[in-house]
Amino acid sequence: MKLKHILPICATVLMVSCDKYLDVRPKDKFIPESVEDYENMLNSANLVNSGDYFQDLLTDDVFLPEGQPANLYSNQQAHARRIYTFNNVPYEANNNDFQWSEGYKRIFYFNTVINNVLDASGTKSEEYKKSVKAEALVGRAFEHMILVNLYAKHYDAATAATDPGIPIALIGDISAKFVRNTVQETYDQIIKDLTDALPDLPASPKKTSFRASKPAAYALLSRAYLYMGKWDLAEQNAEEALKLKSELFDMNNYAVTVPGPFPYVPGTPVGWTNVPDAQKNPETLYARHFLRPMGLGQLSCASSDLSSLFTNDDQRWVLYYANGWPPAPPYNYWNMYQVKIFLRGDYYNNAAGLPEVYLNDAEAKTRQNDLSGALDLINELRQHRIKPAAYVEKTLADFNNDQEKVLRFVLEERRRELAFMNMRHIDLKRLNKEARFQKTIVHNAEGIEYRLEPNSDKYQRQIWPAASAFNPDWELNP
Repeated sequence: MKLKHILPICATVLMVSCDKYLDVRPKDKFIPESVEDYENMLNSANLVNSGDYFQDLLTDDVFLPEGQPANLYSNQQAHARRIYTFNNVPYEANNNDFQWSEGYKRIFYFNTVINNVLDASGTKSEEYKKSVKAEALVGRAFEHMILVNLYAKHYDAATAATDPGIPIALIGDISAKFVRNTVQETYDQIIKDLTDALPDLPASPKKTSFRASKPAAYALLSRAYLYMGKWDLAEQNAEEALKLKSELFDMNNYAVTVPGPFPYVPGTPVGWTNVPDAQKNPETLYARHFLRPMGLGQLSCASSDLSSLFTNDDQRWVLYYANGWPPAPPYNYWNMYQVKIFLRGDYYNNAAGLPEVYLNDAEAKTRQNDLSGALDLINELRQHRIKPAAYVEKTLADFNNDQEKVLRFVLEERRRELAFMNMRHIDLKRLNKEARFQKTIVHNAEGIEYRLEPNSDKYQRQIWPAASAFNPDWELNP
C-alpha cells in the first residue's frame, strides 16, 4: 500500500488530480534543498489548520435545534448529521474525510523536513538544523495524537498492544508500505517524537506560535500521558511547561465588540470579541486553527447540560456564547430551549494552550491525592475567568477534603474551559473507562432518540472508506 492509498485523492473522488490535491512535492515547481527551504515548509499555510469541529457534534456539549428560521440540524452537512446521530461511518468513499486526508498530508510535510533537513545545503549551523527537525517532530506527534484518538479506541494499558490504532507515517516516500499500527505503537511513537524533539527546541516559538517550542512539547507530553493514565508523568511534564510559561490572561479585560446576528445574515458581522486569536493569544503554546471553524459557531448550540455549568459571572459564558438574534421568539434559542449558540468570532486555538496545561496538572495532582496543589491551579485559572465581584477562592473545606469531589470539580472546570475545542470527545472516551464517570449521551433528531452508550464502538470514527478500500488488509473498526 502506498501513501497515495492513505491519501487516495484522485479525479474520481474530488474531481482534481492527485498531484494538484496533495501539493506537497510539485516536481516542476519547487524541490526543497536548503535549510531555509525546509524551514519555510513549517511556515506553510497547509500547516496552520488542524482538525475539524465535527467530532464535537457527537458529545454532550452540543445541541442542534430543529425548526425555523434556522433548523440547525438540517442545515448541517450530511456527514455532520451522521456524527450527531452517532453514526461512526459519516463519510462515504466519494466524500472527503478532511481529518484523515489533511492530517496525513500535514504528516507528509513534517516527514519531508524530518528526514532531509540535517543534510540540507546552506550556511546554517547543525544546531539550527536540529531545531528545525525538532519542530517538525512535534508537528508529527501532534497529528498522530489527533488521528489515534479519533479513529481508534482510547488508550488502555491492558489492551493497547493489540487494539488497532492508525498507520504511523514516518517517511516521506510515496512508494512506502504502511500498516495499521496498534494504539500502543502509536503512543510510543508520539512520546518518542516529543521526547527526541525537546533538547533541540527553542524556549519560545520562532516567528509565530504556529511553530513549536519547548513549552509546546511539554504540554503535548502532559496530554499524552494524561490520556494514558500515567498521572505522575502528566504532572511532571505539565510542571515543566509551566516553568517556561505560566502567565494566564485575564478575561475580565475583554468584551464582546460586535454582537453579530444569528442566524447569519450575509454581509453582516458574525459576532466578535476582542480576545486575541490563536496566533496572538498569550496563552497559546502551539497554535492551530480549526478547518472551517465558523461552521461550529454558526450552526450549533451549547447543550443544556453544558450551559448549566456556567454562571453569568463567568467571562467564558459572556464572551463565547450568545442568545441569538433577533432577540425575540421564535428566533431566540435561549428563550426557546434555554441554550445559547456558540459564537466565538476569533479563530481559536485547538492545539495546545496554557489553560489545558493547568487542567492536566490539576487532574494529575488530584488523582495522586495532592488536593491542595490541584486547587491552587484551578483557583489561578478561575481568577482569570470569573468577574472579580463574584470570584471566590475554593478551599478543601468546600469539598470536605474529599478526593472524588475535588476531581469532579476539576473535570467540570476542564469541560467549561475546553468546550468546543474538540477535546470533550476524547475526555468522554477516557472517562468512560471509569464506572463512576460513565455517561450515556442522548441526541434527538427528526423525532428519533439516539443514544451513545459508554465505551460504545461508535466513539471510534471508521477509517475513511476511500483509504480502506485500497488497503483490504487493514482491520476496520466495528
